[in-house]
Amino acid sequence: MQYNSASISNKGGREVNQDFIGLTQSENGGCWVVADGLGGYQAGEIASKLAVETILRESKMRNDIHWLKKGIEQTQKVIREHLLSETNARSMRTTVVALSCINNLATWAHVGDTRLYMIRNGKVVVQTKDHSVCQALVNAGEITADQIRFHEDRNRLYRVLGSEGAVKATILENEITVHPGDSFLLCSDGFWEYITEEEMENTRLVCSIPSDWLYLMESILKGRILKNNDNYSAIAVFASE
Repeated sequence: MQYNSASISNKGGREVNQDFIGLTQSENGGCWVVADGLGGYQAGEIASKLAVETILRESKMRNDIHWLKKGIEQTQKVIREHLLSETNARSMRTTVVALSCINNLATWAHVGDTRLYMIRNGKVVVQTKDHSVCQALVNAGEITADQIRFHEDRNRLYRVLGSEGAVKATILENEITVHPGDSFLLCSDGFWEYITEEEMENTRLVCSIPSDWLYLMESILKGRILKNNDNYSAIAVFASE
């Protein structure tokens, strides 16, 4: 299995881009990571950079299907050590999502509301669930998933890297088999907030390369954003024989 990817990261209407993205690829797989430093905290851009760099470093030493759990735990440790040693970074936090593929097997993990989508045969078949108050409301049947995007409590998260104590990531327990034509989208909330799942599906159907898919979705986003919109970042990954 071969994987082709493309990425975008834009500061939007903010002074600083607190998103950070990174990837490492080989002939038969790779690891792709998107992190979103929390805008209301000091040094969010440092937290997101540490998250991506730590997970990618850990990915080079992966030797079993549980490496992502260890990678997230190590990331939490690195961020906590940094914030405790730096006076101006005591409140830094970040969300993260990571995808790991080896040959035709994939696994992923996330903390917070940075998401992973998997598209197969033109349909979203996987969407990670945010660690947020709004997702809890969806789970309780009080709002629909679509209402998360502009809900007044959308930014209230209950799991982020850098918070005190252990952080429990949501990790795919069993690797899934990747089929030729499968696609993955990893993106921060500043991106998925403006692109519906149906639009992700429709734009994917007319694109043969990841960069074109991102371009079409970003065009939709740019037509909807407000002046002071959040940073937005995304990585698209296409699987082929």
